[in-house]
Amino acid sequence: MIGRHIAAAVALGVVSAAAPHVAGADSPKRPVAVLEFRSDSKAMAQIGARIAEVLGARTSLKVTDEDHARQIYGAQLDADVVACDGEARCIGRIGQRLKVHEVLLIGVSELGDVILTVQRVDSRTGKVRARLAEALAEDAAPSDDELAVYLGRVLPADDFIRFGTIAIRVNVAGADVRVGGTARGTSPIPDLRVPAPARYPIEVSKLGFQTFRAEVQITPDANIRVNAELTRPGQGEQKWYTRWYVAAAAGVVLAGAVTTTVVLARDRDSVPIGGMIQ
Repeated sequence: MIGRHIAAAVALGVVSAAAPHVAGADSPKRPVAVLEFRSDSKAMAQIGARIAEVLGARTSLKVTDEDHARQIYGAQLDADVVACDGEARCIGRIGQRLKVHEVLLIGVSELGDVILTVQRVDSRTGKVRARLAEALAEDAAPSDDELAVYLGRVLPADDFIRFGTIAIRVNVAGADVRVGGTARGTSPIPDLRVPAPARYPIEVSKLGFQTFRAEVQITPDANIRVNAELTRPGQGEQKWYTRWYVAAAAGVVLAGAVTTTVVLARDRDSVPIGGMIQ
């Protein structure tokens, strides 16, 4: 069935089609499973696993690859995917059992050229939300960047924006908080979800208190806590936290919730503050 659908698409010159996307309708952290279905082709070995890796590295989606899917579903997964033969409602039922919102079904077949297909199937409705069919050379080996381009044609653009969290705790209520030059309200404020990776200057001020300033480097999926303590002028010598500092949490890859230290560093010394990276 899937081979006939691909052949018809290529014959008509149709290589991709996507359902209209409503901005904000999809959570960029929703669970998605990536499954692979082959139609008598050995081209592009492990392409499903590679696409899952690209999604994990370049989006905030909660990606379930085939190995993890087998652990959840059981040994029958591969046979059931083959039995579905690309039929969306059937794939949707597999997605429900995997407890994911969507299944990206990656297909590989050969009709002279190698045909790479991607179907984005809604697990709940069993409908194809978007699909792509790309004709490639027999020995094609798409790079990660090329795979990301293909995925960008079937997934919402928002999926490719990654985020981190800044939690700012202020010892004084009613202080004005600015992050990245934008007013974020007065303390206490909720944790802020911001695009990452990026660097954000932080300023906390209130009439009658010395202004707190810092700068944090946010990596994707990181949670950084900043303790902003405001003091009144004249209460002892100037404190370290009234000057500019930089919080660095780059190059850290941790599994689960692990407590670590974010360091506010200046020329020749440093002072630790509490931080968490997930």
